[in-house]
Amino acid sequence: MAAPPSPATKGGFDVQPVHVHHAADLVKNAQFAHAERAFVLVDALNQYNQSAGTGRGADALADAYAQVAAKFFEAWGRSVVSAGGASVGLNHTANHYVLAEWEAGGSKGSQPARQPEPVVINKPPRYGPVNPIKWSGTGEDVDSWWISGVIGEFPDFLADVIRPAIEHGLRLGKVHEITPGIKEDEVREMAKAWRKLGSDAVKASDDFNAAIAGITDPKDKGEWQAAMRTFGQTIWGTTAWGRQLDAEGNRSQTGRHWRTTTDLAPAKRRPIVDVLKKTADEVADLLEHVSDIGQKTTEFTSQAGINAAKATAAELTDLSLTNLTKLAVGGLVGRIVLSFRSHMDKSGCDAVVETYHKEFSEAAGKLKALLPELDIAIRSAPTYQAEIARAQGFGGRSLNEFKKEHSWQIGGESPYPYMYSLDLATNEGLSGAHTIDKHVGKTDEQLLQRIEDEQRPNGKYKILDSSSFTDLDSAQKYTQYNIRENTAIIEAWLKNPPPPKDLSIEVASVPSEGPLVGPTVTGRTIAVDRESNTVQPARDTHGLTTRLKYDPNLNPPFVVHTSAPE
Repeated sequence: MAAPPSPATKGGFDVQPVHVHHAADLVKNAQFAHAERAFVLVDALNQYNQSAGTGRGADALADAYAQVAAKFFEAWGRSVVSAGGASVGLNHTANHYVLAEWEAGGSKGSQPARQPEPVVINKPPRYGPVNPIKWSGTGEDVDSWWISGVIGEFPDFLADVIRPAIEHGLRLGKVHEITPGIKEDEVREMAKAWRKLGSDAVKASDDFNAAIAGITDPKDKGEWQAAMRTFGQTIWGTTAWGRQLDAEGNRSQTGRHWRTTTDLAPAKRRPIVDVLKKTADEVADLLEHVSDIGQKTTEFTSQAGINAAKATAAELTDLSLTNLTKLAVGGLVGRIVLSFRSHMDKSGCDAVVETYHKEFSEAAGKLKALLPELDIAIRSAPTYQAEIARAQGFGGRSLNEFKKEHSWQIGGESPYPYMYSLDLATNEGLSGAHTIDKHVGKTDEQLLQRIEDEQRPNGKYKILDSSSFTDLDSAQKYTQYNIRENTAIIEAWLKNPPPPKDLSIEVASVPSEGPLVGPTVTGRTIAVDRESNTVQPARDTHGLTTRLKYDPNLNPPFVVHTSAPE
């Protein structure tokens, strides 16, 4: 889709549906590019197998590496889905707006055509599995890398005799514990691939920010810019209740920020992207480090073996092809083993092997230390439905230039003849309204996350429940039902303005539609048991509560400050 003319005009900044559709396409393209970058890494890593070599340190490294890789790709995949939801939400916004405008104008002429919904990735891609780097004892002569240089110090006619003798001699020390060793060249190539993805991780955020900036008035110093910053941060895991957490997930004044702030540009707060980049860079650093350790160890032990072989060969000057007989082989092997062992720097080799185990084990520990933040990133990634809703909120307000007014943009649904009809998407942000931000598209884990994040230092819970609608459509539908069921109460509340306080209205259930039997499920909730101060398991909800906030500058003079299932 060709870029439309800029929304910037001599008179200001006029966002039209075509601009929102273009932003949707840009976000879609950014999503596919973001997804592909991880596939490139998987392809690069899967060129290699069993690259860590053997040994207790190498085994620990390989196990930790497998855990980190799995978590990393899970977090990356969830971030891909978030971007897809944003693209679809922007598309829905523009289509709804065009239809609503046509209906508001009397439905004259033919109904406007809808732009097709973008084809996006709405489920985490299946990355991998990545080949294991753990040595499984197959596919290679385990001693070939170590012995080849040693055998070369003996005459060719002794090769068949020397090999078993040297193999036996090597078992005296610890070198066999790490034979075969790490494949340094392969692991360095893996490190390069990880580092490349680390440098690319921020591109998705940059592309998304550029797309959203195209429908944001750059001269605005108020709510429009603030909403853009919020949108650009929340897609990468920030929330209104997020905490500052260290690498282990504990609260810390020096930890990573997970709370949304309008004081920073989106590029300055994108925690999921930053966790992905940090992880990729750290994995690359550790792979390069153990490769260096492996190379130094190989060089030392190989040279020690060559030195011992030279000294052993010098003691075998009485041997020749003519006097070497089959009967003498057994005694010769024993003689070679004793000679080789006597000249081998056993203590030196044992020391470097222990260092090898230690460095690999420490690297494994550093890899495992990356797991808690990856878990936070996985849990914090917005769902597909959450980003559809947030995009509709931002897109709808942008089309109305973030004016402080109600705007009905739900095409195909008439607000009449009802007394009060409010569009939750264009209601978002008005006088602090936050239904979409806090109560749409949240997973059970994210509901629990909110309760934990808002827990007080003394262990008491600040909020006693957290709930979410499945998507914006259900939030709109059930909230509108609640408002219409309580119209008389709202009228009484507004009778003598200004009312003394906000108004909370509720319904215990909503009507079922179609062949469904039983009460309609309005969403999910997690609650804290007041007596035991413990969090109860998530459960379905059948009703909802909506809180209205008075605003005399609006018509009708209130906003849906928040609406949530219960």
